Amino acid sequence: MNFSQFKQNFSLRLDPQQEAAVQAVDGPVLLLAVPGSGKTTVLVARLGYLRYVRGVPAEKILTMTYTVAAARDMERRYAAQFGAQAAEEMEFRTINGVCSRIIRAYERALGRTAFRLVEDSGQKNALMGELYRNLTGEFASESTLKNLQTAITYGKNQMLRGEQLAGIDVEEVDFPAFYQAYNRALREREWMDYDDQMVYALQILRQYPQILRDVQARFAYFCVDEAQDTSKIQHVILRLLAGERGNLFLVGDEDQSIYGFRAAYPQALTEFDTVYPNARVLFLEQNYRSTRQIVSAADRFIQKNQHRRPKHMRAAQGDGPEIREISVYSRREQYSYLCKVAEHCTRETAVLYRDNDSALPLIDRLDRAGIPYRCRQVDSLFFTNRVVRDVTDIIRFAQNPSDGERFGRIYFKLGAGISRAMTQEAAAWAGRTGGDILGYLADMPAASPWTRKQCRALQTHMDHLLEERADKAVYRIVHFMGYGTYLEERGGDLSKAEILEALGAEEPTPKRLLKRLEELREVVQAGSDQTECPFVLSTIHSSKGLEYERVILMDVADGMLPKILPKPGASPEELEAYEEERRLFYVGMTRAKRELSVFTFRKDNISSIFSTELFPKEETKKAAPAKGTSPVKQVKSEQIAALAKDYIPGTRLIHKSFGAGILTARTGDIAAVAFDSGAVKKIAVATALRSGQLRLEGDGQR
Repeated sequence: MNFSQFKQNFSLRLDPQQEAAVQAVDGPVLLLAVPGSGKTTVLVARLGYLRYVRGVPAEKILTMTYTVAAARDMERRYAAQFGAQAAEEMEFRTINGVCSRIIRAYERALGRTAFRLVEDSGQKNALMGELYRNLTGEFASESTLKNLQTAITYGKNQMLRGEQLAGIDVEEVDFPAFYQAYNRALREREWMDYDDQMVYALQILRQYPQILRDVQARFAYFCVDEAQDTSKIQHVILRLLAGERGNLFLVGDEDQSIYGFRAAYPQALTEFDTVYPNARVLFLEQNYRSTRQIVSAADRFIQKNQHRRPKHMRAAQGDGPEIREISVYSRREQYSYLCKVAEHCTRETAVLYRDNDSALPLIDRLDRAGIPYRCRQVDSLFFTNRVVRDVTDIIRFAQNPSDGERFGRIYFKLGAGISRAMTQEAAAWAGRTGGDILGYLADMPAASPWTRKQCRALQTHMDHLLEERADKAVYRIVHFMGYGTYLEERGGDLSKAEILEALGAEEPTPKRLLKRLEELREVVQAGSDQTECPFVLSTIHSSKGLEYERVILMDVADGMLPKILPKPGASPEELEAYEEERRLFYVGMTRAKRELSVFTFRKDNISSIFSTELFPKEETKKAAPAKGTSPVKQVKSEQIAALAKDYIPGTRLIHKSFGAGILTARTGDIAAVAFDSGAVKKIAVATALRSGQLRLEGDGQR
């Protein structure tokens, strides 16, 4: 059977680039496929070409992909094209599954028993929780365990060693120490986790050449789908398996590599012809999914990434609507707009966002209003996040000011100079008397005058926050009670507090917010069973590989999407992280078949470098600030760092809440300010500037 007969017999319609890829079967080949270009069709057709045109036995071909679900889908696609019997003869595996078979071959060849694979996540979490408590003295939350597991996966897949592990930051944990303790505990128990399957398989292939030769004798052709999602260790294993024959076919697109946190290694695609000198690099550049407007805008956007292959995406479809800018004032208006869309939704509409947290205020509103929606993979880790736990602990302590155990978790996060010994003494006294811990500290002779004054101020804050709307209470905790400064000093993420504020805007009191968080966690964990509902909520990560008639990208703002911004003099790692943010946005754009809309915000300091690229505005000369207003409120977020440089010791300044004062000392972003009222406070300069709370004395009054 020749190629023409093959296409005719199996009713294959391929464009010229697809035909070239199907027939490229010898030696190392990299196929770079833009979104919607029919890469799976090509891979399946190529497997059939190997079988029916080149006469390669089915058992000589190994096809690998990223997940079990993807491997099963590939098998179904092959069966639909070439028959169920033909599909049963083929090998469709995950790379982890192949590594598991290498370990089994090792057991048979050497008569040994390998470590047991820990498949019970509860068992593994229990071990990590025990190790975490040994290192920190605290109990690990669900969120912390998830972050530790992600970091472990990253370390093993990136093949990190020694000092390289020190660059991984997980909630103030000494990660190298935790990582070593975790691996030592696995070995002591003769366990291995899923990532260890690759670590041990690679060791076996390197140390036992006969096992490697056996695998190479079994398979002559290796095909890998979603190659941009595979990790460094996986590519090392693939190179060993391909051996001297080098019949390795990778299908992927570095522009769609969005799993860096799981150690995806797109460099394997950009460096493919360096690693394999005789390699061919082919392209699929025709997009069959989206309209010309969507394809053109997405292609222009991704061209600005530097670390990519030079290629362009072209539209096979015709024209459609222009990409739409949905301009609203604030995130709150965004949620209102989307609720109306959901309420009247009659056609497939996907709302996509970077993080699951973005969906929570929207899900909250949809649930309250009884509006149906369909939601993919919303986890509940937000509710156990350290920031959320801290803010809710502070609210609960305000409700019960004699709770010594809870105060022991928060006292050092409130910037009042309270020592552990003072906390223990006050907690013991409160346990006996039921009295107010902060009141006791405010009268404690051993405390400094400044600490006593701060404790009285905290007492007042605790009383007031219980009486105000929940979002105001959260804002008070973060910006006026020292917690925001605590986070800033440790490079913490304030985005969780911002989500709490958004949820609190719907609640009259902090007490009611606590109740709603419990209710909302149940809503999120239960998920949505509205399988036929056309209104879909999904992270961009979860939407990869899918397509929708209409896509709306929400929370497109610096610090959210993109989460990471480019900085002058940024390191290669920082630039790569920013380029991954761009790839993520590109993937979100290219999920849309006919309509694409993007939210933009008019509120101060909610700008987006991404939306500015999509919807460029003509530069207009800005009017001078009105008398009595601070120009700080009118600047964009990228100017904050420059403004903050003017806040040096000796500077006179004005804080909206505390009045005039003098900056007496500064360490990093944290400034000590002696106010004219007599108060001495530590202030996170960037945070105060961003929220419009701070200005230099004389600004806005000339």
